Amino acid sequence: MNAAEKKVAQYLREAHAGEQALIGELRAQLEMTPRGSYRTALEEHLSQTRDHAARVGERLRELGDARSPLAFVVDTVGAVAGQALALGRAPLELLLGSGGEDQVLRNARVAYAAEALEIATYTAIERLAGAVGDGETATLAASIRADEERMLERLLREIPKLTDAVVRAEARADPSFDVQSTI
Repeated sequence: MNAAEKKVAQYLREAHAGEQALIGELRAQLEMTPRGSYRTALEEHLSQTRDHAARVGERLRELGDARSPLAFVVDTVGAVAGQALALGRAPLELLLGSGGEDQVLRNARVAYAAEALEIATYTAIERLAGAVGDGETATLAASIRADEERMLERLLREIPKLTDAVVRAEARADPSFDVQSTI
């Protein structure tokens, strides 16, 4: 690999790690999100995130970014541990938070920030790959960026509804959150 290919591969590895981490975060959020439009958005985004991770991983393989067996094991163990920690914290956050509605809104705000970071990441990859003549990676990055932009817009539409649920639950003492509805 030349210097340009190495830089593209580095950015793709970072994006891949981000997608893997997001899979764990989305799974944890789903554990505490009641049925409804926000949960549907999370479920769809989890599926999409898995696809993004697979596509970025495949592109890395195409570029010849062979990871050592030890690096693969370390990455895999890290991803599994991160997912286990994320899933384990879901019930704890519900107990420690002021209410389920509040925690779901907090999660949506974190998800919004994560989407903005992903958009910036894929914008950089698209620009870098295009500048060094890697049209295939640039096209991949543009496609994933577009997906992330759609999710960002969807989250922005959900946040007012989630905020209204917090108002009802905490300001008007009329909670709607039912842990059973997250199953």
